[in-house]
Amino acid sequence: MNLIKLKILKIYSIISTLIENILFKKNSNTSYLKKEGFLKVKLNEEVLKKIQLEKKIVRNEYFKILIMDEIQIQKILKKIFVINKISDEITQNTGFNYKISYLILYETSSIPQDIRNQEIYANHWHFDKPYSKNTIKLIIPLEKIDTNLGAMKILNMDNSKKLKLNDAIESDFNVTGDEKDLFIFYPNLCAHKAGIPKKNKSRKQLMLQLNPSKKWCYSKYLFSK
Repeated sequence: MNLIKLKILKIYSIISTLIENILFKKNSNTSYLKKEGFLKVKLNEEVLKKIQLEKKIVRNEYFKILIMDEIQIQKILKKIFVINKISDEITQNTGFNYKISYLILYETSSIPQDIRNQEIYANHWHFDKPYSKNTIKLIIPLEKIDTNLGAMKILNMDNSKKLKLNDAIESDFNVTGDEKDLFIFYPNLCAHKAGIPKKNKSRKQLMLQLNPSKKWCYSKYLFSK
């Protein structure tokens, strides 16, 4: 990514963060999430149990998108944010209400050793630059995930500031857990990367991207995306 584009993205992030803080911020409470940049929450009820897939879209040999119908997605959102009251948890920890802007269920597979230096599916340390500092992502495993399945890796905010993107650095937090775990992190502030599953193994998980909003809602484009 060239320097001009990086500067534009940085300016956009600063301006969008400032606007959100003025228009949408409800409180300035400190929390573990705001201090470290990530948080693991235990759900009262599984949200991805017995889902039915319509089809798979193969992006490449190692990355597949798993497609659900709109009715299933609506049920999942209700289970996450209403039944499990995650919306209340998030607002309490961040000081914001959010719009659910993007959702994807996907599967990653093992990458051969000789091409791991390539960017296959966000498998190198990176930040999500096009977003504000208040943007959060949620991760929910479709099945129990451990390091053998390529658990996602996250650095806390302090260590992320020290990171050079080619550094071989140990993660502060691995996204390991089961179907009743939900993970929250700031992708603009915390460096992160996809772990690589062991040979003949894969990882399936749901990711949601949330952006600050006046009230809790979801994007009208959510299902078409």
